[in-house]
Amino acid sequence: MSTTPLLPAPVVKGDRIGIVTVSAPEPAANPDTFDRGVEALAALGFEPVVAPNATGQTGYRAGDSRTLLEDFHSLIADDTVTAVVCAGGGKSANRLLSGLDFNLIRHRQKAIVGVSDPSLLLNAITAETGLVTFHGPSVMWDLASDQAPATTAAHFTAVLAGRPSAGRIPAPLTWSRTGVAEGHLIAGCLSSLRCLLGTPWEPLWDGAVLAVEDAFKSVEVLDQALTHFRDCGVLDRIAGLIVGEAVSCEPSGGVTLTDMIEDLCDGYDWPIAHGLPYGHTPLKYTLPIGATVRLDSEGRQALSVVSTWTAPQEGEAE
Repeated sequence: MSTTPLLPAPVVKGDRIGIVTVSAPEPAANPDTFDRGVEALAALGFEPVVAPNATGQTGYRAGDSRTLLEDFHSLIADDTVTAVVCAGGGKSANRLLSGLDFNLIRHRQKAIVGVSDPSLLLNAITAETGLVTFHGPSVMWDLASDQAPATTAAHFTAVLAGRPSAGRIPAPLTWSRTGVAEGHLIAGCLSSLRCLLGTPWEPLWDGAVLAVEDAFKSVEVLDQALTHFRDCGVLDRIAGLIVGEAVSCEPSGGVTLTDMIEDLCDGYDWPIAHGLPYGHTPLKYTLPIGATVRLDSEGRQALSVVSTWTAPQEGEAE
């Protein structure tokens, strides 16, 4: 497990961006949506490079693990490709964890972007290599969507380019508990991050600011997941908690998500913020996993990235 951050190369207009599917065969099931997403990526000024098996299907997966890993690794190894973005989500991205070539990823240092189920791969890669990865839009469900506001794509391009202004996240957060926390960011879908508990690729929780979100689950199910984190000692080690906007996470027995979080986290003293749009929401801010963030209930900026998250561009001072 690495504790030294590695910074990916910045991604600018004209760069080639690879597209992979690491879980469900969503491009195969929704080819028109996938094509719109590829076109939207091109419209942002990038050259899309679709992996050979991104549109494949093998049962409930886009392909077997060997095939999907070959796609991913080939794009990481391709010197003409600057970044890799996941097409969509699913429920089986953890099947790829044991086959990831962390040495290749560590030495190529490319921006890797995903959301939902692929967020477990992002956090595993950051934990193992130190490489900053990006919790951001998917090709299909964000870039292709006419429901996503322009801010989603604009923030994605600004963060991948390393623009300092993009580190000021303008979301109006609400607070269950006020305070200040500063630490490296761990961010993802709660039920997906749970798959990393007890594995060799578990994130370094000590001093982290943890951002979690989820979708289409009852509060009772999310309680079970977060209680698992508590019982594994995670909540004893983090410095702050951000709860993202939940999508279709209905109350259980009249108990809302906020009620459950406040009850379960009552014995801790770190700040808890709510309402960050970064997961399954149409408005989605792109977050650099592994970068240092500051959460401040009294500050002018409630959430900001306070460390550099991309390498300097050629000719730029360190």
